[in-house]
Amino acid sequence: MEKSLAQPMAERDAEREQGCTGRTDKMTGMVKKIDAQGFGIIDGADGSKVPFISSDVMNRRVLEPGQKVIFSVRRVKDQAFAENVMVVGERHNWCGGT
Repeated sequence: MEKSLAQPMAERDAEREQGCTGRTDKMTGMVKKIDAQGFGIIDGADGSKVPFISSDVMNRRVLEPGQKVIFSVRRVKDQAFAENVMVVGERHNWCGGT
């Protein structure tokens, strides 16, 4: 019985691992739209449409349509999501130090 319970957990761990390691890419794009709830779409430089949420924006900056951004792409079950979204040209501290 323990074995059947452990298998789904192992599968979930594998999915989580796949989504978190070695599956991110950096991209540039332009903010297409963002709604009042903080959900938005970035037009990727490669023509893709990548969704994001305001909590994935670095420095808690409010994004506006037309801003050029750079972001990481996280893939979950073949769906791309933007994270670590930053406005191009701003100074950023990736490591959290000074």
